Amino acid sequence: METVQKILNQYDIPEVSPIEMVRESGDNHVYLIGEKNKKILRVSKRLPIKDVRFEYEALQYLSLNNLPVPGWVKTKDGNFYASTDEFEVAVMFEFVEGYHVHIDKDNLPTKEQAYTAGRTLASMAEIGKIFEPSSPRQRNIFVELERVLQNEETFKKDFEGGEVFVEQVKEAIKFGREDGSAVGFIHNDYRSGNVFFKNDEEISGVIDFDWSCIGPIIKDLALGVLEWSFPDGKAEPDFTIFDAFLDGYNSSAKEKIIKGLKLYSWIKFAALSDTATFFCDRLASPDLKKKITRSYMYKKYLFFNSL
Repeated sequence: METVQKILNQYDIPEVSPIEMVRESGDNHVYLIGEKNKKILRVSKRLPIKDVRFEYEALQYLSLNNLPVPGWVKTKDGNFYASTDEFEVAVMFEFVEGYHVHIDKDNLPTKEQAYTAGRTLASMAEIGKIFEPSSPRQRNIFVELERVLQNEETFKKDFEGGEVFVEQVKEAIKFGREDGSAVGFIHNDYRSGNVFFKNDEEISGVIDFDWSCIGPIIKDLALGVLEWSFPDGKAEPDFTIFDAFLDGYNSSAKEKIIKGLKLYSWIKFAALSDTATFFCDRLASPDLKKKITRSYMYKKYLFFNSL
């Protein structure tokens, strides 16, 4: 908590306690600050400032265009980020009120919720087509897949199914580079946990833009429709929810996306990318079970690969 206190000293906010960690990952530590005037603090290790600036400009742009995104809190000095001597980079957001749709193998969103989520994603896509950041971002849609190729020999030697997985990753990268789909700003992590609802027909906030980047707009749709309709642990998606999400998307999108081979190919791309993250983040763990089919996202890849 010493690091968090150093960071909070750089902000002029009504409450600096209580402090509650709400999420910890390899990328970030996220804290809830305060009780009556809540703020969200995200602390990252060695996050490039250019990437932070990209995210800041994107949220300002989306907010100006009436997209429901959290307000960005600046430091006492008017900076869009805070830092420490230990190379942590922190950003602070206004707290978003609302509720998440909990999705798992026993719980699915309603058709109304899926439709609303798809419609809001399309609104973001349309606005994001002309977003022009002053700072480029290092992250792109290929970063996670390229991590597999950086560890290609490890996957081929040590993983059950590793050789096939590496070849599938290479095919996905080739497809993504050659596809030629329309490009714009994408959230790149549009899951139910990153969307707050006011009610089934209105979203109060979309959060967690730290993986956002410029990329094929259809990739955002592919991950979104997959995650909202195909919970971990299920053998196949619920196509009623799949269709509701896609219908919501097409209700706002100028370029309509049909359910077919091209969308399925981007769904496979998204599923492989998440599989890559799952294993690459754990390569150093002695407890890692080195079997590719242990990944839920890889099982989702296999389902759409069979269509």
